[in-house]
Amino acid sequence: MNRLKHILIAGLLILLIVSCEGLMRDAEAPRRPSEDHFIPPTNPGLVFTNLENAFYYREYDIYGRCFSDSSTSGKIYRFDPALVKAVSFPPQWNVQNEESYFQGLIAACPSDSLLLLSITNDDIPDSDDGDSVSYQINYNLIANHTRQGIDRVFRGRSYIKLVRNNQNYWVIYYWQDIPVSTDATWSDLKAYF
Repeated sequence: MNRLKHILIAGLLILLIVSCEGLMRDAEAPRRPSEDHFIPPTNPGLVFTNLENAFYYREYDIYGRCFSDSSTSGKIYRFDPALVKAVSFPPQWNVQNEESYFQGLIAACPSDSLLLLSITNDDIPDSDDGDSVSYQINYNLIANHTRQGIDRVFRGRSYIKLVRNNQNYWVIYYWQDIPVSTDATWSDLKAYF
């Protein structure tokens, strides 16, 4: 009888160990969301998809990777803002300013709030040469942030030039923001944050 108990207990232990095998594996390292949502921009249109993804997934590293770094593309990023409503625009706007504003925007938008960018492109891109191209885009941006007295809807048009970097990825090296109405523009959003 004792022997039968030991066999049953041993059998139950084996069954328990086999059924818990998944719990005993090494845990997988967490994946960085930006690696999942960043699409290598092997064609210029994917840069705009990455900008939209940066807003949708609230990932500033995707946003930052859309812009030219002079050490990898040979082009220094430049932004020419539209006239802004209530605040002045900082001079010499660069990639670090882009990243800083976007981090501030994400921090001011609760995770359950709407943060959405929609870009449409009705123009065929103009090719300067094989390694650069320019687009005119229309954008609509909704940012339900927590700051008081600041617009939450932004609309406009932008003239954007892209270049291939040394990874053969397209990046933005020039951006001119253009208002299309009395609505707040992307320049206003950048100036606010």
